[in-house]
Amino acid sequence: MHITTEIGSVNTLTTITRQAIINSLRDQTVVILVLLFLILVLVSAYLGWSATTTVNMIYLHSAEFLVAHDRPVPPNPVLDTSPLVLLRNMATYVSLIGALAAIVVGYQTIAGDRKAEVLPLLGSRPLIQKHYGYGKILALTIMLLGLVAIAALINTLAFMLLPEFTLDATGWLRLGAFYLTSGLYLLVFGLLGLACASYARSESVALLVPVTCWLIFTFVLPQLTSNINPVAALNPVSALADPPESTFFQITGILLGPVSLAEAYRLISAQLLDFLPPDYVSHSAIAPIWSLLLAGVGLHFTAIWAIARMDMARGAYHG
Repeated sequence: MHITTEIGSVNTLTTITRQAIINSLRDQTVVILVLLFLILVLVSAYLGWSATTTVNMIYLHSAEFLVAHDRPVPPNPVLDTSPLVLLRNMATYVSLIGALAAIVVGYQTIAGDRKAEVLPLLGSRPLIQKHYGYGKILALTIMLLGLVAIAALINTLAFMLLPEFTLDATGWLRLGAFYLTSGLYLLVFGLLGLACASYARSESVALLVPVTCWLIFTFVLPQLTSNINPVAALNPVSALADPPESTFFQITGILLGPVSLAEAYRLISAQLLDFLPPDYVSHSAIAPIWSLLLAGVGLHFTAIWAIARMDMARGAYHG
C-alpha cells in the first residue's frame, strides 16, 4: 500500500511538472521573451568578438607603423585579457531580459491554471495540493535551467568556432560557474513571479509586484549602494565603478548590499568572466554569492507557502 502511494505521488508530480512545461511553452509572451533572450546571447558573443577583433586590428596596424619608424612596440592588449571577456555583455542581458523572462515564466506557471479555472478540479484530487506546488517549482526549475543550458551551448559553440579565442581548463570551469550562477539568479526571479502569482488575488497585482521588485533590484538598489545610475547599470564595465568613499554609501552598502541582487550578480559575473577591476571593493556585509543563495532558499519556501495558502476551490483571480 505504501509503495503504491509513493508511485502515485511520483506520477502526480511528473504529470503536473510535464503539463506546466507544456502550458508555458504554448504561451506567446513566454516564447517571445525566451527567443529575445537567446537572440541577445548571440548578439553578446558577436559584440565581444567584434570589439576584441577591432582592438587587435588597431594594434597590428599600430605595430606596423611603430616598426616602420623604428620605435618600440608595446604588448598586444588583446593577449593580456581573458577570452571570457568576450561574454561580458551576458551579465547585463541576464540581469535585464533574462530576469524579466524568468518572472513571466514563473508567473505563467501558476496564473495559467488560475485563469483557466482548473484549480477546483485539481483540488478535488487526493494529495494534489502538496504535489501541485512541488511540480510547479520543479517545472520552473527545469525550464530556466534549460534556457541557461541553451545559452551556454551557444557560447560554447562560439568559442569552438573562433580558434583565436581558446579557453583552457580553468576558463571552461569559470564559464560553467558563470552559467550556474546565472541559473540561480534567474530562478530567484522565477520563484518571485511564481509566489506572487499564487498569493495575489488580482491578476494585475500578481504581475506588477514582481516586475516592480525587478526594477528595484536592477536599478534602484545599485544607485543607493554604489551610486550606479540606471544608464551605467546597462554597461557591464561602467557598472563596476568603485563605490564613492563616503559615509552614506558605506552605510547603505552594509545595510542594502545583501539584498542588492543585481549588483551581487554583476560582481560574481565580472569575477568569473575576468573583467572585475582588481582594486574593486564592495561594502556589502556578506559575500555576493550568499545574497543569491539566501534569496533563492527564502523565495523557494515563500513560493511553497504561497501555493499552500491558495484556495483550490476558488482559484481564479478576482479584480
